[in-house]
Amino acid sequence: MQTTTPTYRKVLVATDFSTHADAALTQAIWLAKNGGAEVTLAHVLPSPRRFDQYEFSSMGLEIEPSPNEGKHFEEEKHRTETRLRELLMAFGAQNLGITIDVYVGDPFVEIIHAVRKHGFEMVMTGSRGLAAWEQFIVGSTAHRLIRKCPSSVMVVNAEDIAQPKTVLAATDFSDLSRRAILEGRRIANLAGGELHVVHVIDTLDVPEHVVASTPAGMSVRDRINEQAKQRMDEFLASMDIQPATVHRYLSWGTPWKEIVLLSKHLHARLIALGTVGRSGVRGMLLGNTAERVLNTCQCSVLTVKSPEFVSPILDS
Repeated sequence: MQTTTPTYRKVLVATDFSTHADAALTQAIWLAKNGGAEVTLAHVLPSPRRFDQYEFSSMGLEIEPSPNEGKHFEEEKHRTETRLRELLMAFGAQNLGITIDVYVGDPFVEIIHAVRKHGFEMVMTGSRGLAAWEQFIVGSTAHRLIRKCPSSVMVVNAEDIAQPKTVLAATDFSDLSRRAILEGRRIANLAGGELHVVHVIDTLDVPEHVVASTPAGMSVRDRINEQAKQRMDEFLASMDIQPATVHRYLSWGTPWKEIVLLSKHLHARLIALGTVGRSGVRGMLLGNTAERVLNTCQCSVLTVKSPEFVSPILDS
């Protein structure tokens, strides 16, 4: 059971040079300055013949490798490295020890390979990208990372360039949501901000035995609220979080909808929640609350995985 506050010693920022990616870099620089994170800024290039292969195969044609293909690609890689260095200079981060790297392949696959190889504890990425060749990929890089990356993933909204002083963590009292609260608290503390914790009681998932055993004169809703409040206090106490130091909320409804509504009400700049994985089943997800929140909220989203999560992406 994790009760200690996590640290982000190694952070990977994936950029496609879009505004959203710039916001992710801004947050990573802040973590480097205030949390001592070791940051790597990386860009993923498509494989040398990806564009031509897609274009010609769509017409039922095949192409032969170009004799200058390797040379042109190395030139493009060098230009990309130069552009990454210039980006760090533009952000005033050239003296922070941030390293740069260029990967080749599908973005989410290469990012996951890098997480495994180098032990990154968090991946930061923009919520949307501008890379023209993303049209060849089904689904966004951010969504695929949420589903399949074994590390924590922060998807940063382009407007979130300020420190996340209001962090909302969602809990269902599971060990995974414990990790989400701890990581959310870590970031809120670094920002000198506030942590808010919400538990949503799913109106479609009230156990029948609770209804049957509710004392006369007491509503089912009141009883569930009472039990949930007590469980919330015990859950926070198990992490050495005193109730007076955190804002607590109980809500009824569909979890992802209530989380988004509360985040808007609080003007939260970050939502922290778990992405549920099943141990022993490669990449199996048991819910889509995180993705629904990402699709509909107006702030950045931090998703965490269970230590037992097994990514479906095999090592290269």
